[in-house]
Amino acid sequence: MNNTADKKDIFYIIVLILTFITVIIGATFALYSLIFSQKEGSSAVYTGTLSIEYLSGNIINCNLLYPSEKPSFETEKNIYKNKFKVTNTGSLDILLEITIEINKNEFSNQTLKYSLYNQNQEEISEGYIEGKTTSTIASNIYVENKTSEEFVLMIWIEENGQNQNTEMRKNLTGLIRVDASQKID
Repeated sequence: MNNTADKKDIFYIIVLILTFITVIIGATFALYSLIFSQKEGSSAVYTGTLSIEYLSGNIINCNLLYPSEKPSFETEKNIYKNKFKVTNTGSLDILLEITIEINKNEFSNQTLKYSLYNQNQEEISEGYIEGKTTSTIASNIYVENKTSEEFVLMIWIEENGQNQNTEMRKNLTGLIRVDASQKID
């Protein structure tokens, strides 16, 4: 009986030694990968957090649009309007990139236009929404640390002086995405 207990003890000791060796090899490989995967002279910088508050949601869902001239900032009717706020709660300044990802676009080319405004009601960018694409509508927007910026995205059917009844029955769906990167001096 003592002989069986010794065999079990030896088995468990061998398993324990093999487990210990596996842990040492894994830790060594992880440390090696960490050290040699970094480019020489580079470092990682963490800026804290970035908060994005979509006051009207981040989903674009345009339908029942009517042709119109370029709307003013106060316009609410016959357009799609989305308000969102970006708060930099980190300790470093950032640069924003605002992108729209179009999932479904039934409108003809050169029909839908967009304008992006900042909180001072100044137009940052404008252009056409063409096809089913991902488009950067604004980039390199500077936001200081511990501050907030508000934006308004407006989408409408551009009036062309022709009958656009068929365009008014179409849909556009997608998302608004805001990405941030550290501002490097």
